[in-house]
Amino acid sequence: MPFSPERTDLIKARIVERLASGHSNEWEESFLNNMAVRFNRYGTKTRLSDAQFKTLHRVLKLNREGQVKSLNPQTDHSGRATAPRAPRPYRPKARPMSIARAVTAPKRAVRRAERQVMLPIVLVLGFFALVGSLFDSASSGSSTYRPQEKPTPQASSAEIVYVTGSRVNQRVGPSTSTDVMGVLTKGTQVQAVGQQRNWTKIVSTLGTGWISSNLLSSRSAVVAVSPSLGRALRASDVRVIDGDTVDIRGQDANVRLVGFNAPETWRPSCNAELEVGQRATARLGQLVRSAGTIEFRRVACSCRAGTEGTDQCNFGRRCGSLFVDGVDVGEILMGEGLAVAYRCGRTSCPPRPQAWCR
Repeated sequence: MPFSPERTDLIKARIVERLASGHSNEWEESFLNNMAVRFNRYGTKTRLSDAQFKTLHRVLKLNREGQVKSLNPQTDHSGRATAPRAPRPYRPKARPMSIARAVTAPKRAVRRAERQVMLPIVLVLGFFALVGSLFDSASSGSSTYRPQEKPTPQASSAEIVYVTGSRVNQRVGPSTSTDVMGVLTKGTQVQAVGQQRNWTKIVSTLGTGWISSNLLSSRSAVVAVSPSLGRALRASDVRVIDGDTVDIRGQDANVRLVGFNAPETWRPSCNAELEVGQRATARLGQLVRSAGTIEFRRVACSCRAGTEGTDQCNFGRRCGSLFVDGVDVGEILMGEGLAVAYRCGRTSCPPRPQAWCR
């Protein structure tokens, strides 16, 4: 049956709250992620089986607030809500007695009686064994070393971030080869609960998944006016493409940052270049998101006169320098071994250095 908009929003909010709390086991987390994908995709038209419906309310504890009946209303042929039908009493069908069943019936009765007697005994013995182990742990805890487990991130320690891309895929794992859970629009608020390379683990209305770190921003930067743009430049205005190329809102093309060269991530010459290129891309995105001030200065490309802005000059890209907190990002990347110096002349550039493939 269809869900009302209010109940759909309530279920989505409860799913996000439950996943962010970190108290769900692996099965519950998988189940809630599946439910989040369904409700995000179908909204009020989401359909669930009776088992899924009961499990969802049990995990989210909605039945304690009297929400079970209102979340799955029944309607008549005209679309009006009607009272739910009373469940039919269960009447087991009588099985015809056969010779084989008559012979084995005493054995089945004995086994049934053994189970009824042994189960309480096993439970009692297990209880006393648990109490004894707890007592032994308490008495020997001062002399036994037990490594502490790393705590699971809770909702209170999660960082609030925002989606910067217009339509961003949330994926099951930290890779473009994993399945897409759904699409998040620009400005969507999510919770960042972990990070792996240049991917961030988030909790959204779709559930727990992964998004490229370059497409997230904390929006916490106190921005400055960029002379080339004449306006304040925010972290969400800068989209990192690779270690030396960015897309800046207001520019008619991508911008090649000058003065340095970062490893290629598109058609790299070797695996080592790809690995360092991914690190440089992630580091540049981190510098932009954590900056106190961001400034962009456009410069003329080193091309023949009249060719800038065409495919004959720098593949149609513009040129410029990007500064975070007053420091050129190229200087930071070169200082960390993620880029090398690359100086061009007035109308041409030298061959691209191959510092990572030897």
